[in-house]
Amino acid sequence: MTLTDIFSSTIKSIIHFHTKHLTFNFSPEITFFLKFNVAACNISLALIVFLMTINLLTFWFFKKINLFNFIIKYLNLLLTTILLGVLMVKFYITLKIESVLGSQLLTLKLQFFKANLHNPYCELYTLFSSSFGDAVIILSIVAGLICLELLGSKNLFQTVNNGSIFYMFTFFTIIMCSTTNLLILFLSFEFIFLPTVYFAYTLGYTKKIDTASRMLIYWTLFGSFLVLSNLGYLYYEYKTLNYLFLIQKKFSNQELFFLFLNFLLGFGIKIPLAPLHFWLLKIHVEAPTAFSIYLSGFLVKSALYCFYMFFLLFLHDNLYTYIIIWAIYSLIIGTLGLARQVDIKKLIAWATIQEMSFILTFLLLKQLILTHTCILFILLHGLMSSYMFFLIDILQRRYKTRSLKYITGLNTYFPELTKYIWFLILLFSGFPLTIKFFIEWSLITLSLETHKLILVITLIAVNFLGVIFFCQKFFTILYGVPPKQDDEIEFFEISKKEKIILQLLLVWIICLNLLMYFI
Repeated sequence: MTLTDIFSSTIKSIIHFHTKHLTFNFSPEITFFLKFNVAACNISLALIVFLMTINLLTFWFFKKINLFNFIIKYLNLLLTTILLGVLMVKFYITLKIESVLGSQLLTLKLQFFKANLHNPYCELYTLFSSSFGDAVIILSIVAGLICLELLGSKNLFQTVNNGSIFYMFTFFTIIMCSTTNLLILFLSFEFIFLPTVYFAYTLGYTKKIDTASRMLIYWTLFGSFLVLSNLGYLYYEYKTLNYLFLIQKKFSNQELFFLFLNFLLGFGIKIPLAPLHFWLLKIHVEAPTAFSIYLSGFLVKSALYCFYMFFLLFLHDNLYTYIIIWAIYSLIIGTLGLARQVDIKKLIAWATIQEMSFILTFLLLKQLILTHTCILFILLHGLMSSYMFFLIDILQRRYKTRSLKYITGLNTYFPELTKYIWFLILLFSGFPLTIKFFIEWSLITLSLETHKLILVITLIAVNFLGVIFFCQKFFTILYGVPPKQDDEIEFFEISKKEKIILQLLLVWIICLNLLMYFI
């Protein structure tokens, strides 16, 4: 079977999947959950394909008809809102099921897989929705919508409009999070990740963007080569790349060591972990804010999702301690990077590196309560990243710079923006009753029970320093000596559209914090 056949079969299995000829040996609640997942996935894909088609047809044939464009615009908003609603319900139900079943969930997956080996679709598609995957799909839509708003009327391609590109990326994100075939998962991720080099290069600010783009593509292609080499070995050795088949195999220590090391390096570049993070800083500085939102709000989280899938499959016990040490090292480097930044966009990029290392450390501990809280935190951080970069775009358009030397006294000139930045400070600092506070408290409790006191002291101390450095910069922005009024600063308050986007993001973030108490 060729690669094209595998990919087309995966898409067909996801779109045309039905439950009539499947064997269910579960309770009625689990059976309903599985059928609901199939229905939600089919509804999501149908909406995305429909929206992608009508946006293309409108762009090709009705581009100059204002009334038609107006109707399509609000149809996009309506159907995308419905799509997000379906995905949020799916995410909540999946998270609830995972928290109840815990480690039994993998046993149920294997039981279902063995009972339905006669169905070829089960080789490529999983009925068991992953809350991590649902979170990644939600982030792809939210971050993508904000990017569309910032790009405005810019056409990335002459024959395709931006909306169609956005829905195409969302389509492949759903495939990535729905398949059990590791090759399809990897190819879908690459399809989402690598074309973004074109967007960064096309919309970049300065001539340095070509250097940043080359650095991005060289690093990510090197990581892709390592992952693809592993997949080639697995297929040669076991004649399959099905996740549920491989998880039942017992690999030798040598196999586990080299497979996991390659996966760790391959996806460690894209998460990114220090010292493999320099491409992220370069691309954030040179690329437009829209790309930064998509990169930090979604792409980095999708890389973490892929890494976590492989982590569960190929964890080598002898490497476990070293991975924890690497994650903590990356956390320390990210924290120190926050202390010496003068570029506000670079500050947020360093904060992303620190937070991703923080999240990865908790995921590696493999504790159920921390894993579910981490997944909520990943979704929250994706929304926070979009929120932070959108605020930066607002400041940059008014001050005509990103330097912290000149962006000061915001409370004097733009008092309405002050409350939005204060909300950001409270979330980042782990204010009580927020998800970050809950995950830190859970870690302290867990570590005291398992006698990992040195680990928890290190993590909390480093994170505490990161909060101090981050808040210090933003307090300077809010209450520093305001610059003299000159022609370069445009003193206009936030627009109605900017206010709506910020308020919607705040509502989503508050809802996520509340959702934590219902899981």
